Amino acid sequence: MKHSMLFDNFQLGPVLLKNKIIMAPLTRQCANDDGSPNDEMVSYYARRARGGVGLIITEGTYPSEKLGAVGYLNQPGCCKQSHVKNWKKIVDAVHENGSHIILQLMHAGRVADPRTLKKNEKPVSSSSTKSEGWVLYTDNDDEKHDRGVEGVWPQINFPEAKSLTKKEINEIANDFAKSASLAIEAGFDGVEVHGANGYLLYQFTDPKQNLRDDEFGGSAKKNLQFSKLVCNKIRDAIGNNKIITYRISQDGVDDFNGFWEMGQQYVEDIANELKSFPVDAIHWSSFDWKDNRFDKNQPPIPLTLKKTSKIPIITNGGIYDGDTAEEALKSGGADLIAIGRPLFAQPDWAYIVASGIPYN
Repeated sequence: MKHSMLFDNFQLGPVLLKNKIIMAPLTRQCANDDGSPNDEMVSYYARRARGGVGLIITEGTYPSEKLGAVGYLNQPGCCKQSHVKNWKKIVDAVHENGSHIILQLMHAGRVADPRTLKKNEKPVSSSSTKSEGWVLYTDNDDEKHDRGVEGVWPQINFPEAKSLTKKEINEIANDFAKSASLAIEAGFDGVEVHGANGYLLYQFTDPKQNLRDDEFGGSAKKNLQFSKLVCNKIRDAIGNNKIITYRISQDGVDDFNGFWEMGQQYVEDIANELKSFPVDAIHWSSFDWKDNRFDKNQPPIPLTLKKTSKIPIITNGGIYDGDTAEEALKSGGADLIAIGRPLFAQPDWAYIVASGIPYN
């Protein structure tokens, strides 16, 4: 078998994966209007499991319908029994096709699509800030065609967010834990906490957005306390025999070129705090895992995160075939590989890579 290192087993917390290939979370906006997964999603996930991946991480799923948690139109949720019932169909289909699956839990924060907010509801964030971005996919002809929209579809900008109170922070952390419990009820092998890509927990981690001066902001350690609280509550809720991973990045959906301006010191401080998280892996999300963006003389960020935290690293970004996957594994910049768009386009990516056939 070509690229045998990629196809070795890997012990991820309590679960033995058959290989090191993970399907990265991919936002699709294909759920029913009430957030319930549907039969199309069953087919989609089952097909990727049949394609040979060791683990699937679902698309970002909202843990609550309160405090502006929903990020997208037709985003799936996991906060009521109708959600659990339909997710169970997906989980069962994935397991039957030989893969494990965890649910990614995501609170949108200040980048929630305004159309998902209740009347007179403001989005929430670490501080009272306003994203300069806009809702993805609202200004192109393909999306208009797919959603059956006629006429002008103006760009939809984000309103100013309100700063979360400490009471609300704890309420959201409890929502994450309740949702994680429902995910386990649906049969998931664990959950991923989404702390990356511009969403709420990222808004606490990013110093440019987190302007707080309490225990939830002001330093790398404090900026991660909300995420740590969420992970601790989830671990308490689901126990030690289920996977928890934590996804982190330095860019977001409204800031594709973002980076931590304090550079290497901030990365090391982040990694030191992640040591105390009750997680089985850190999931680094980027466009190119080797590019730390602030200093080309410094090592790739996943190398620093792994070396300092001593926690296994799932690495995503700039990996598209067997050679690039094996490069990341051999370098020490990855323990597991998260594949997104290549696997989205070709469900049999794992088998193609194993065969050694050139992959376009």
